[in-house]
Amino acid sequence: MNVLSAIQGRRSIRKYSSKPIEDEKLLKILEAARLAPSARNQQNWFAAARNPNLL
Repeated sequence: MNVLSAIQGRRSIRKYSSKPIEDEKLLKILEAARLAPSARNQQNWFAAARNPNLL
């Protein structure tokens, strides 16, 4: 998938599934976030919680 097709195929999600995300997918998402560039090298922090009561 290229950027243009991703932009054209985007959609708004109003309701989320309660099904947990598989470990492999979650690790890929976190790795992409870790490697993403930031403005002025701010190196922002992010977190992921599996327990919805922690959010």
